[in-house]
Amino acid sequence: MATHDAATSTARDDRPMPSEATSMSDAHTQSTDEPTDDEPARDDTAWYDLLGFQRDLLLVAAEVEGEELPKGLTLKERLEARYSGPINHGRLYSNLGDLEDEGLIESERFDGRTNAYRVTDCARELLAGRRDAIDAALDAGGEES
Repeated sequence: MATHDAATSTARDDRPMPSEATSMSDAHTQSTDEPTDDEPARDDTAWYDLLGFQRDLLLVAAEVEGEELPKGLTLKERLEARYSGPINHGRLYSNLGDLEDEGLIESERFDGRTNAYRVTDCARELLAGRRDAIDAALDAGGEES
């Protein structure tokens, strides 16, 4: 009888399954079409391609942008105010990097070691689309037939 190793098991479509040590909050986006360094970032990222943490990060980045320079620590503080526990630096910055790879966040060097992060026009369109979908769902749910 063959032994089962969770770290090397595969899904039915032969894609490797994550090991049990990988949690959804630390995983990267689910897309299999990752751009290479030679390719530009994709602009067709769907809302559901993003992890919940990445969605929250986009919302906070858009919110902060109008108030102050959106530095990583500012975003971290805003997220911690919404989450039940502290946000790990590695989790924050790896997800910011993933969002930048997707073309949803731009980073700008603020000083020798600090970056500022801004949402892109593509991210604004993505957020606006979610607002429209939420409004439509709420409007449909409130009607009596």
